Amino acid sequence: MNLERRLFVLVYAITSLVSVNVLGQDKVYNEMTLEELLNIDVVVTASKQPEDLFETPLSTTIISKNEIARSGVTSIPEALRLSQGVIVREITPGNYDIHIRGYDDITKNAYLSLPYNTTTLVMIDNRIVYSYFIGGTFWETLPIDINDVERIEVVRGPASALYGPNAVTGVINIITSHSDKKGENITVNTALGSNNAKNASVNIGYNWDDRTKLTFSGNFTERYRFDNEYYDFIDKDYSKIEDLNMFVSPLKSGSSNDVWTFSEYQEELGAYYHEDLSLRRLGGNIFLSHNISENTNFDVAFGAQKSQSQKTGFLNFSTPLSQSESQSFYLNTRIKHNNLNAQFNINTGEDENIYKFNSYKFTNVEANLEYYKEFKTLSFRPGINYKFLSYNSPFTYNEAISFNDLNYQFKDEPRETSSYSAFMLSEWRPSSKLRIIGAFRVDKFAFNKNYYSNYEIASTYRINKNNLIRGAYSKANKSPFFFDSYINTSLLLKYISTEDDATGALNIPVNLNIKGQADLKYTSITNFELGWRTNFSSKLHLDLELFYSKLGDFVNANVYRQFQVVQQLNDAGEIESTISAKADGTAIFEDYDLNANQLGVGFTINYDISDKFKAKMFGTIQHTNISGRKDIDVQTTGIVIESPTSDNTVTTTVSTLMNPTQWSEKATPTFFGGFILNYNPNEKWNFSTDGYVYSNHTFANYNYYKIADLESIDDAKVEMPIKTNLILNAKVGYHFNKHLMTNFTIKNMLGKHREYGFVDSINSSFLIGLHWEL
Repeated sequence: MNLERRLFVLVYAITSLVSVNVLGQDKVYNEMTLEELLNIDVVVTASKQPEDLFETPLSTTIISKNEIARSGVTSIPEALRLSQGVIVREITPGNYDIHIRGYDDITKNAYLSLPYNTTTLVMIDNRIVYSYFIGGTFWETLPIDINDVERIEVVRGPASALYGPNAVTGVINIITSHSDKKGENITVNTALGSNNAKNASVNIGYNWDDRTKLTFSGNFTERYRFDNEYYDFIDKDYSKIEDLNMFVSPLKSGSSNDVWTFSEYQEELGAYYHEDLSLRRLGGNIFLSHNISENTNFDVAFGAQKSQSQKTGFLNFSTPLSQSESQSFYLNTRIKHNNLNAQFNINTGEDENIYKFNSYKFTNVEANLEYYKEFKTLSFRPGINYKFLSYNSPFTYNEAISFNDLNYQFKDEPRETSSYSAFMLSEWRPSSKLRIIGAFRVDKFAFNKNYYSNYEIASTYRINKNNLIRGAYSKANKSPFFFDSYINTSLLLKYISTEDDATGALNIPVNLNIKGQADLKYTSITNFELGWRTNFSSKLHLDLELFYSKLGDFVNANVYRQFQVVQQLNDAGEIESTISAKADGTAIFEDYDLNANQLGVGFTINYDISDKFKAKMFGTIQHTNISGRKDIDVQTTGIVIESPTSDNTVTTTVSTLMNPTQWSEKATPTFFGGFILNYNPNEKWNFSTDGYVYSNHTFANYNYYKIADLESIDDAKVEMPIKTNLILNAKVGYHFNKHLMTNFTIKNMLGKHREYGFVDSINSSFLIGLHWEL
């Protein structure tokens, strides 16, 4: 009877929590068995309220702490391979490119060949971790590690109406874990592996009767490359770093025709690579929560990180891989009083690239205030949001930075802006089975004249306790970025032309200015999806989703150039020789005539084969189409031929417009998914294997500095196919006692492969670890 009473108390607590968002659905839960009630997963990201995962109106996955612990993953980005609908590819060991549902090269500014996904919003305990300088999340700079994670909630599909701009393809919310057990809470994880891999993390905390919790956490990770070569876009092959070519030829000065070589440029900038190191990161956090009363509590988190990584960079004139260092500090506070929720956070630091002009300092401040009001069948959640954003970068100073002079230093010229937002989330339950949710949000950034409106309407219908159908229609936007709005740089380079039959190759100096532009419209997506969740039995569950989306309002840096040629004429008025040639150009960020749409289906199957053997399989199949100005082209916009001079020379000026970007859907695999198998034969042993797979896809890069006409496009193109890969991990765990466990993990069991274009191969490795918990 004691056991039954305890179970009753647990069930009561769970159903009380869920009832916050299941008004009128008591009948459904009354039909559930005790086992079904105990297996309810609570999620908060999909609707900002705790609710049963089965009930969520959006496509949502929970990656639990236990699921992570049993699997062979060793980092937060890698743990996302355990979720449906997420593309996760390793660039160099420990550094990842992550996308929800794809649109890889389409949604970022392909002009810069960035690896950073700019359309997925990442949060830690609802604190946004996002770079508004050029967009995206830098995963290596997160201060927390996998040992700090309670669960990861992945919401697929637009969610900017709930969380603001940049939740275009979805939201990843990392929920931290700290001192959940009364009294002392200590967890220590260590792992050493092949190729000098190291992991270490510790959580030390105390829980005072669930009223006050204090936790200290620290983490350290180190990974080394399996390769020691770098891709060369000129030779179109891998080579030693000392043999690299500059894929663009900046002149040393305006009065000289000498160009910088890679070794000279590297020496002048002090841009020396740590050729073997892939990732080194150190983080620390303090978490404090206190329940002042039954209806009032607050959480405070403070942390810092210092990291060094080698991954694909931008405006690197020699090779795709660039090395960067980052250090940052954050403070996050959350207060709840009755129905009022407030959050304030600040994040400040510096990202420093070995190519110094790529470095910047930043300070981001954000505040949210929300009020929740519930009636019998209706609820409302209005809220306001404020952001202060400051980025200090040589790219955005009033005086243009020259890539030729290399006299880099920070000035006291940060670009600053603020944004204001208002939103409303409401819910209506007209019956015990039907639920309708609506949300609307408007954001205004001070350095952009446009208002960004986002909306969402979603509905669920609970057919019975085992079947639920849902639908959603939503719109979301990317935010404006400092880089696109304010970049101000110049580059004097040498272009070698072979088009002149009389003189052979011509060395043409090209003065290229790169300019930002404010008041652009940024990528927006509209999305429609249908879903079905069903429990075939207490052991077999299916989550199926069908989605269709359309993208528009792209930004691209178009290049406007003027080629001026002075030629000598003979007495017959025919061209005898070329005296001189030069070119001036401006690459300016503009709104762009491009559209994309995507149709796909995703599924997740959970099958508890027995109490000891559990299986999960998931996958996404998608097809993307692009229309509009998707191919590189060079358009002649004007030709001016001046009258011959007295010495019989003639000057011809040709104006052109070039789109230097090849927009392609080929960088997104058609299929991506995975599986998890876990066998727990007894209390001592645990055996687990997890796999992640994606289909063939292709990366392409164009050296736009070498494109002057349509005939030069093919020569400027470099492609790298990525073959279908199955990334297979296996882990064996053994419990010495209830406190101490050892494990052995084999990663990438099928051997060496490449997951991302023009970067490193990833090889097999193994780790031996210890886990101690008190």
